[in-house]
Amino acid sequence: MADHREFARDMDLFHFEEHSPGMVFWHPQGLRLFHSVENLMRHVYQAHDFEEVRSPIALSRSLWERSGHWEKFRQGMFVVGSVAKADNAAADDESAVIRPDYALKPMSCPAHIAIYQSHKRSYREHPMRLMEFGICHRNELSGTLSGCMRLRQFVQDDAHIFCRESDVQGEIGNFLKMVQQIYKAFGYEQFSLQISLRPQQRLGSDHLWDRAESLLIAAVQSLGHSYQLAPNEGAFYGPKLEISLQDQWGRSWQCGTFQIDFNLPQVFDLAFVNEQGDLERPVMLHQAVLGSLERWIGILLEHHRGILPVWVAPTQIAIASISDKASIWAKAIFSRLRQLQIRAELYNEDGTISKKIRALSKRRIPLIAIVGEQEANSQTLNLRCLGASEQQEMSLAQLEQRLLQSNLKF
Repeated sequence: MADHREFARDMDLFHFEEHSPGMVFWHPQGLRLFHSVENLMRHVYQAHDFEEVRSPIALSRSLWERSGHWEKFRQGMFVVGSVAKADNAAADDESAVIRPDYALKPMSCPAHIAIYQSHKRSYREHPMRLMEFGICHRNELSGTLSGCMRLRQFVQDDAHIFCRESDVQGEIGNFLKMVQQIYKAFGYEQFSLQISLRPQQRLGSDHLWDRAESLLIAAVQSLGHSYQLAPNEGAFYGPKLEISLQDQWGRSWQCGTFQIDFNLPQVFDLAFVNEQGDLERPVMLHQAVLGSLERWIGILLEHHRGILPVWVAPTQIAIASISDKASIWAKAIFSRLRQLQIRAELYNEDGTISKKIRALSKRRIPLIAIVGEQEANSQTLNLRCLGASEQQEMSLAQLEQRLLQSNLKF
């Protein structure tokens, strides 16, 4: 069983540096892969009526104190200082004091609350579904860092829903549909559910926790899903529904999460105007289908041993010419595929075709179009799939159809 970092090296996707431990240096091929995952998620979230937002990477200490994160997670946050000098200090005075006034966000919850509170809300806007590809920072211990699987900086599909209590079951059903749809697209057929209940250290009253836990359990039961209970493992503001996928090696990876939160709406005094003109407090739901996109990609590389589905592969097809006499036709194929927004690569390096195939196969490019003088004359190509010894002769039109059909349509 190979490590995702080995595949990343062979495929020239990303690497890690001692200068920024726990943070990814994305190469061009790797960023293509990242964008393939991100764009799919953007499309799916939009199809499920989420609006994409973007919030600042650093938020004030006072906001984190109000949300409770400063008290609960201060040691896991990157604190950003501001310089304080006395009013009469000289310009070159080095006696300034650094005040920990800001922190890089470990999650986007308070930022999305700020967006919700930016103006008065009406019941007509609810459920309000916000999502962000949020850049998060968590100051993980150096000994726990492990490639993409445990990072200090990562991007999360961070989503929040502001709704009524009566909407919660429908939103959980919507979330589980997204999970099933997305996980299957990436090649995961099995996943399991765990409901994590109130931890010892938590916000809010037992009454609110009773309501949230009962609501979550009843919703999952009514949707017909089996689950396990995990006492003391919920978030500090609400119980969690956790989704764990199973890879082809039989390993379980917890990725998706959905949380019911009565507490932060109370802490921040959230309200909307209902049909009667009165103020009503919303429920806040936290969800992520993938969790960390970087971790998702690491799991994906190991699950598929680097042989990714064509639709997500950073280079979907390489066009390799056998000789200079076929180079014009190879360039024509490449140009046509690029017009169709296929992630194609023209491989005209020196060497025999067997050498080219070995080099492209090491990079885990799923499809190779081989063209020689005979194919140039007949305006055809030979298509080779990664790991297969046989080739299939076809026209450019047939190749176009195959590639377009391989791309996901949700």
